[in-house]
Amino acid sequence: MNANLKAPFPYFGGKSLVTETVWSAFGDVKNYVEPFAGSLAVLLARPTPVRGPETINDYSCHLVNAWRAIANAPEQLADACVAPVSEVNTEAQHYALVRDEDSLRDRLGDPHYFDIEKATWWIKGACEWIGGGWASGEGPWQWSREHGWQKKRNAGTGVNRQLPHLGNAGRGVNRQLPHLGDAGTGERQLRVEWLTGWFAALADRLSGIRMACGDWKRVTGPSVAYKHGTTAVFLDPPYDSTEYVYGKTINVSEDVREWCAESGANPKLRIILCGRGSEHDSLLDLGWRAEGWKTRKGYSKEGNASEKLWLSPACLDLSVTNHGDLFSTRKGAA
Repeated sequence: MNANLKAPFPYFGGKSLVTETVWSAFGDVKNYVEPFAGSLAVLLARPTPVRGPETINDYSCHLVNAWRAIANAPEQLADACVAPVSEVNTEAQHYALVRDEDSLRDRLGDPHYFDIEKATWWIKGACEWIGGGWASGEGPWQWSREHGWQKKRNAGTGVNRQLPHLGNAGRGVNRQLPHLGDAGTGERQLRVEWLTGWFAALADRLSGIRMACGDWKRVTGPSVAYKHGTTAVFLDPPYDSTEYVYGKTINVSEDVREWCAESGANPKLRIILCGRGSEHDSLLDLGWRAEGWKTRKGYSKEGNASEKLWLSPACLDLSVTNHGDLFSTRKGAA
């Protein structure tokens, strides 16, 4: 497992704690598809050697732009990301990201396009922002297409106003640096060199992937999935009642569950669907299995014990899969 290769930003709903379970159930497949990319925790933890196509997608144009910048210009991005945490800058950049979202999405239609400046703002802001709602128009100041940029009523001023993250304990690009030595090199340059190494490692891992930005269904058809052979599909959609992630009222969770019900019997598809509580338990009647797990503690200071993975019938039996040498014996190769 690539346990140390992680996204340089925190991400709501990241699945880093269940990657071993996921890849034990997938095994060594010829094709991998992740329609809700997020922090890419599952892809980055894939056991090596990797073979065959890997396709990722996300609806968030800011997220896709950030991953494109990491993959294509790690040195330039690292240099831009090393900057002080500034509350005024973070909120101004938040405004610009939300305001320019539609134009960025259009420009990402060019497969060679990425915006270093917006990627920098998005990555740094994700590390500095408190709570949810980053790049969504939420916060002390709110932006909407109808009314533009307005201060939220009772948002708080002075000591009542929420600060960005000012510490360095594990907050992505603002985390504590390892000791790198101090032989004539300034603090900023040390940070740039360290961050460049991190981004370069990610760029190397992402060099062979295919990256899409749009609706999740675009990457789940036969031409992207099982026509390449046995395919692992990892689905981590917005949970029920959190459809705001897509910026409009769409029951994404229900749509994904319906696709799973229709596709789960395909022996070439090993599908894992994430959710919470019992929202996808109807799949159990179709031969799926459920595995529970517990998330890290977040702002609520309580882990969520109701998180689950639903595994399609073609997934490998976890009771016989050897986690320790999953690919050394190429178990489940297809």
